[in-house]
Formats: sequence, C-alpha cells, structure tokens
Amino acid sequence: MEKAPITDNHPTTLELKNLSFSYPGVPVFQDINLNVQLQGLSQVVGPNGGGKSTLAKLMLGLNDPQVGKVQVLGCEPARAAGSGLIGYVPQHTLFDPHFPIRVVDVVLSGRLKRAWGPYSKEDRRIVQETLEDLGLQNLAERGFSALSGGQRQRVLVARALVGQPKILLLDEPTANIDFESARNLEAYIRTLKDRISVILITHDFDFLTSSVDRVICVNRNIHLHESGQLDADGLRRLFSGHFHALGEAGCQHD
Repeated sequence: MEKAPITDNHPTTLELKNLSFSYPGVPVFQDINLNVQLQGLSQVVGPNGGGKSTLAKLMLGLNDPQVGKVQVLGCEPARAAGSGLIGYVPQHTLFDPHFPIRVVDVVLSGRLKRAWGPYSKEDRRIVQETLEDLGLQNLAERGFSALSGGQRQRVLVARALVGQPKILLLDEPTANIDFESARNLEAYIRTLKDRISVILITHDFDFLTSSVDRVICVNRNIHLHESGQLDADGLRRLFSGHFHALGEAGCQHD
C-alpha cells in the first residue's frame, strides 16, 4: 500500500500504543499507552536511567519497540524524522576538535536533503536568519572547535532549526554548559514555543518550568501532567508527593 504523504495537516501529536521496549536484559517500558498533543512546550522529566533518552530515540525511529507502536505527527517516527519534521539536539555530540569546520558550515549541514549538490540561496538565507536569531552571526566564520560549550550548544540548536521542523527535540540541552549560557538558551526557547512544538528532556527542574505547557514524567512508566504555570517548586512537590505515591508504576524521583 502506498503511504500517504506527510503534510502540514498532520496533528502535532505523540502516540504510544501498547508500547514495550527493552535493551538486552534491561526492560525500560512495559505496555505504555499515551496520546498527547505537543503544541507549545513539553518538558520530559525523570531520574537518570528512567527512560527519558530511550523515549527520544523511539520518537526519532532510532529504536523500534519490541511490542506496540509509536507514532509522531501521525506517522512512523523514522519517516517523520527522515522528512525533516523533527529537529534533534542530542545530549552528547562527538566531533573531531582538529577538524577545521566553521560554524556556518555546521549550521548549513542542517539543510542537507540529498547527498550531492550545492546549497541554494534559500538555504543560505535561512541559515543567516537563524544565526542572527541565536546571536551567532559574529561567530559564523569561526571554527566550531574554538567555541565555548554554550556557544556550541546554540550552534547545534541552529542546525536543528534550519531544517524548519514542526517539532524541536532537545535532550538535556543544559548539560555541560555554564549558568549564563543555560539562561540564554532558556530565553531563546521561550520565543520558539509559539512557533513550533518544543520537547525538552531534562532532569533540571529549574530550567523552563515557568513556561511549560505540560510535563511528561518518565520512570519506566509515562504520566502526563498538563500545566501552563508549573514552576520549579511545584515540579519538585509533584515529584516528592504525587509521584512517590504512584509507587513502582509511577515516576519516583531519586
């Protein structure tokens, strides 16, 4: 059967249906069901090892469930990601510090849609606008390896955004960057949530909670909490109170 084309009419949703996933000898999710609208900002929280990054890999089609299904934007995750509808900023990025690549070239690589051919004027225009939005225009010709951790993180966010995704997925974006860089990144993400759907995976309760539209709690199970005004203290109370009461099936904080 021919697959229906992906269009802007697809709802911005994440659906998990009877989902089970394990690494060899290590169960992560068992019979999970979730259907959530992702408009605005969604914050995925939970303890280390609880399954946050595994959920991201399932959403990107990098892992396949052993049982059940995952759908993003109404289609299979690998298809959504392969069509450029999901922009991804990983927690760890491997790069050769001696490789002489400029910031502008790193960001341009987010416009790659084929294995050959030059970048178009439209590609370069979008890259330039995105660099300006993130305050990176003065670093465009600088080597990527010469940047600070916070600057590199903003470059990787720019790379993810130039593909003009419907969903931006960030996995622990404040890991290994200083406080000021984290706050600058937070301010920028606040401006994005009205334009595209943003999914932020973090264990940092202080990051972005005042702007979050929903909290997705992950710890071998997944629970959704809709909230437009959940601050860091409220999230801590949620973890220390309600999630502990859920027992092993819930999202205990450790």
